[in-house]
Amino acid sequence: MKNIKVSEQLQSELDELAEEGNKYFDNNEYDKALEIWKRALDLIPEPKKRISETVWFLTSIGDIYFLQGKYEEAFDNFEDARNNLSGEGINNPFILLRLGQSAFELEKKELATENLLRAYMLEGKEIFEEDDKKYFEFLKSNVDLDSK
Repeated sequence: MKNIKVSEQLQSELDELAEEGNKYFDNNEYDKALEIWKRALDLIPEPKKRISETVWFLTSIGDIYFLQGKYEEAFDNFEDARNNLSGEGINNPFILLRLGQSAFELEKKELATENLLRAYMLEGKEIFEEDDKKYFEFLKSNVDLDSK
């Protein structure tokens, strides 16, 4: 199955919306960033799951939901990003980290372990350093990381 490329005009619009959302995100104006990124996602034609730009917007939207403590919404967005058929999300350490963290918060321990371990195997312990230590502690308590 071949990935679908968006037109140059649409790519330009998406880039502008991504930047605009980033400005709000950087100022912790998450609701405004969310609104802009959802609008951008709506501009991407079907089948969205075959267009790599979808991954960026799903990941950004998922990150806001995660930061807001909306773990079910975060999990769903990261799951969609990871499963995007463009292949852009399946081995993305950040997506796997947030997917694992969201699963942890939703008490989906097996999914949490699986995705946190994948993130760890791609990036090492460093990927956990900017987040709550509980996620790495959870992983260490469920997996013998010395043998990985």
